[in-house]
Amino acid sequence: MSKCVLVHGAFRGSWAWSRVITELVERRVDAVAIDLRGGEPSMSDWVDDVLRVVGPGDVIVGHSMGGVVARAAARSPHVSRVVLIDAPVIESGQRAIDVSGPAPATLPPRTTSIPATPVGAANGFDASLASWVNARLSPTPFGPSLDVVEVDDQIPLSVAFCSLTPEFFPSVASRRRFDAEGRGYETIECHHDAPLLAPAAVADFIARAASQDRT
Repeated sequence: MSKCVLVHGAFRGSWAWSRVITELVERRVDAVAIDLRGGEPSMSDWVDDVLRVVGPGDVIVGHSMGGVVARAAARSPHVSRVVLIDAPVIESGQRAIDVSGPAPATLPPRTTSIPATPVGAANGFDASLASWVNARLSPTPFGPSLDVVEVDDQIPLSVAFCSLTPEFFPSVASRRRFDAEGRGYETIECHHDAPLLAPAAVADFIARAASQDRT
């Protein structure tokens, strides 16, 4: 039986999908959240982390930076669809750094580990949830952002952007590109961390997208 493989964004882990998984269970959608390795991985290593759990007909779902990994991993013949939640939409030949806004004049070393920024009310979190999230945040390796990604454009793609994401986030640039190109997407009325802040809306979107590949 096919399932949805959930890929977390930067500074987060599989725990960031816990509320969405609860909602998906209620919708009778099988799902598993994975953890991308830390240390000094390559993008290929992160793709391997995803593909270890992908089976025939599975849907890969990526939030934020996890969307880049999802698109890269979807070159596997097993994948039926990619679902992106407020993620930068990378194309073949690009690196994550290329879709992350204006590049700085000097990039940090590949071995750099980027510290997490705590969340709070400005990001849509109440005090209790912010405390829970901040206790779990971890640094993100910079190296994978420097690796070129190849994308299989034949794999169906479903995209949702969040309405309250700050203008400087990479997903906003992709949303503008979609608007300019007339490409379709859905909007989730939420801040960027929709899997944590609007799990029911995210689960609804994932369930609708996944159902297209079961009919």
